[in-house]
Amino acid sequence: MKKLIIVCVMVALICNVALARKKDKAGSVDDNVFTDSQYGYLLKVSDDWKYSIKKESDNTRLILTQKNYEIPTHFLHAPNYTTVPKVTVVVDTTSLPLKLFVDSLLLDEVNSKQRKDILAEFPLLYGDFQLKKRAQMSIGEVEGIRITGQQQYTIQVQRQGSESNLGDVVTDFYGGSVFFAKLDDEHIIMFHFICEWRYYESLDPVFENLLKGLQFPGGEVEEAEG
Repeated sequence: MKKLIIVCVMVALICNVALARKKDKAGSVDDNVFTDSQYGYLLKVSDDWKYSIKKESDNTRLILTQKNYEIPTHFLHAPNYTTVPKVTVVVDTTSLPLKLFVDSLLLDEVNSKQRKDILAEFPLLYGDFQLKKRAQMSIGEVEGIRITGQQQYTIQVQRQGSESNLGDVVTDFYGGSVFFAKLDDEHIIMFHFICEWRYYESLDPVFENLLKGLQFPGGEVEEAEG
C-alpha cells in the first residue's frame, strides 16, 4: 500500500511538471497545426520542418528548421557551416502603421532597443542587407508586406579532422524573406526566413506555402499546397 501511494505521488508530480512546462510555452502543436496560446493565430506546420516552441513570455514564438536541405559544394567537407533553412516567428508591439514599421526596421538611422532586439533574431536584416524586392502580400483578408534580399558572408572553413586552424576561405551569400502583418492595432507578426541564397529560388515557394497556412484570429486559412 505504501509503495502504491509513493508511485501515485510520483506520477502526480511528473504530470504537474509536464503541465507547468506546457503552460510556459508560447503555444502547442496538434495535428500539425501550431496555435499561439496568447495571440490566437494558427499555423500549419509541414512534416518537412522541425519545430521549437519558445517561452510564453518571449516575443519569439516559434522556430522552424527544414529537416532535409541542400549543402553547397564548398561546405561538403564541413556541412555544419551551411545556413540551414529556418523560419523564425516573432510577435511584437507597435503603434506604427505597417509600412512605417517596416521602413523603421530597414533604416540604420533608427537606433531603438526594439529594432536591435528584432535584428538579433533576424540575421538576414542585420548588417549590410541588400534589398531585392518589396511587395504587398495578402493572407486571407489580411494585407501584409514581404521583403526579399541577401547578405554577403566570408567565412574560414575548418576541415573536419584537420589539425590546423586554417581552412578554406569561402565568400558567398545567404538570403531570404521577411513577412510582416498586423495582428491588431497593437501587435505585429513577423516571419523571418533565411537560407543559402543559391537555393532561395527553389525554397521561396516552400516559404510562401508555409505563409498560406497562416490563419489570423477570426479569419480563414488559405488552402496550402502539399
